[in-house]
Amino acid sequence: MNATKKLFLILILLVFTGISNAQSTAIEGVWKLTEIHDGDQTYPMNLSVNFKDAGKIEISGSNVGSWSLDKTENTLTISSDYLMALEGENKIETLSNTELKLVNTKGDINSLTRMSLPKGAELNNKATGEWLLNKIEKQGAINFIGQLVDFNKNGIFYVQEMVFGTWDYNKSNQVLNIDAERITGDHTILKNDNTELILEKEGEKLYFKKTNKQKIQSENKKSGLFGSWEFEEETNADLKRFITFKAPDNFTVLEKGEGMESKSGGMWIFDEKDKTLLLIGQVENLRGLSKVIVVTKKEFSVENNGKIYILKKVVQDAVNIQRLSFSEEDFYDDNGDYKYYDDEQKLPWQDSYQMIADLSKVKHLVYKFSTLIESTKSFTTKILTADVIVNKEKQTLSIDNIFSGYDKYNLPDDTQLSPNEFDYYNKLYPLEGDSYRIVGKEEVITPVGTFICTVIEATASFDEKIKLWMINDKPGIIAKIIKDRAGDLGFYKVYELQEIN
Repeated sequence: MNATKKLFLILILLVFTGISNAQSTAIEGVWKLTEIHDGDQTYPMNLSVNFKDAGKIEISGSNVGSWSLDKTENTLTISSDYLMALEGENKIETLSNTELKLVNTKGDINSLTRMSLPKGAELNNKATGEWLLNKIEKQGAINFIGQLVDFNKNGIFYVQEMVFGTWDYNKSNQVLNIDAERITGDHTILKNDNTELILEKEGEKLYFKKTNKQKIQSENKKSGLFGSWEFEEETNADLKRFITFKAPDNFTVLEKGEGMESKSGGMWIFDEKDKTLLLIGQVENLRGLSKVIVVTKKEFSVENNGKIYILKKVVQDAVNIQRLSFSEEDFYDDNGDYKYYDDEQKLPWQDSYQMIADLSKVKHLVYKFSTLIESTKSFTTKILTADVIVNKEKQTLSIDNIFSGYDKYNLPDDTQLSPNEFDYYNKLYPLEGDSYRIVGKEEVITPVGTFICTVIEATASFDEKIKLWMINDKPGIIAKIIKDRAGDLGFYKVYELQEIN
């Protein structure tokens, strides 16, 4: 092959490679999807679809699938339930700086309009970058906002990492044009010095402060807020609220009550100079900007929207965390047959007459109930009392089942403590349980004394796991119980014997 032919082939290869790379680059970015055609049906949409350069698809800041490009076949394969008829392989009919037209395997044509700027046309000016929208002022009234925004170089205006619209900069007129839901139109730049940006439109002023992640993390570290804090609850004693500040800038809020639990979280920013605390995310208490009044090792207080909040530091408890890793399947063999029928004969409490005789001398069993605060090593604690009622003549026994987290002395509203009569066939009494196994014997130290216990693992409904310590020589009395459930609605609870009286 002569030199001329070699050069010709190299040029063709370079051109083809350049076209392929340009096509890949052109797909990357944010596109607007206003409707989807699926056969005879047309579904209206309002999605900003971000084809990330790592092959991921984001909608509203969340990863919802993936995409891949076959340059040879000129196809775009999408894996995302959110995009309905675009799921699967699509033939690329049109790909330009403004439009992406796809034809799916059914022949349906769907079009997306580019929102972000193509490669090589990025914005680069003093407004480009991340800012904190601190406040909006109009007719003398000030509304504190506290939202992270990003005038991204790709021309997308992000609010708290979600696509909110587009933006552009007119240098000659000193104007930022924002096309978004709440903030739209031409905004005159009153100030932009790389630390503060002030925009004005029709008498409404928007105040932005430049964010610096290293500074945020440094000031958060010096705030004294790391750890878990409990809100002082003035109106509802049964509801407990906790906030946990984590390094470098994440927080979680946990609300717990009888029969309910909710979690939320987001980002936090402490401003040492202004003595403010900003919570950004889905949270009811302390939303937005708060004025910090005082911070000590045991307490801190803030003012938010005219209300004072006082929070107490949650001290790490001495309770040993022993997460339970077994599952319901562990109790059955490959054929689905229960494996531990013989363990019933190994339980320490076989003589019901002896149990009733021994418990006739007991009036109350007192336990410390500890609940792990999510994402911490700290616990909330309270004391629960189980009444023991024995009738020796009738040979009846009742022990309050307090192992749901409350007793008859502090019942939640509209709640009753169900009767818990002794049932010989319930081998885990005063608990309830069918699937269980013996895993050994242990010595347990309690405020009442040290006892040799038989250790039981059991399962309950809704994937709850239970571990309990039966005192061998005290039938009917349990030294310790752990209840554990993983997941979003999970928990970790410990009951420890304190008194026998």
